[in-house]
Amino acid sequence: FVFWDAKLYSDALLQIFFLLIQLYGWWAWIHADRVDHGVAVSWLASRNRLKWVAGTALGIAIWGSGMARFTDAAAPMADAAIAGLSVSAQILQSLRKVESWVLWVLVDVLAIGLFAWRGLNVTAALYGLFLILAAMGLFEWRRRALA
Repeated sequence: FVFWDAKLYSDALLQIFFLLIQLYGWWAWIHADRVDHGVAVSWLASRNRLKWVAGTALGIAIWGSGMARFTDAAAPMADAAIAGLSVSAQILQSLRKVESWVLWVLVDVLAIGLFAWRGLNVTAALYGLFLILAAMGLFEWRRRALA
């Protein structure tokens, strides 16, 4: 509701996606291979990484264009970028890919700026905390993937 009131519709809809993907992620992690007292993580193959980047960019462009054309969204492309990167990050995290954390860092940096601009200072501060957690996640998963 906070995002909807701020006319950040993509972020508002993103919360519904998060609910659904969290259920899948929970199931996937329960059934994941266990290593080193945790869940096995890995990097995407280079070719797959390029596909994810291209697909995410295309999705952001299409979604942002639609939001710009059909809604009164305050920042349709920036909001779409945060939403699109978040969707990719969450799916990659459910698949236990290190790149998910790189995307989360990018999401958090973009979100802090957008939310501060819209006067959502508490939410921007929360994303500052998320940025710290994402950096820690990236560091840890990178270490585990190299092991």
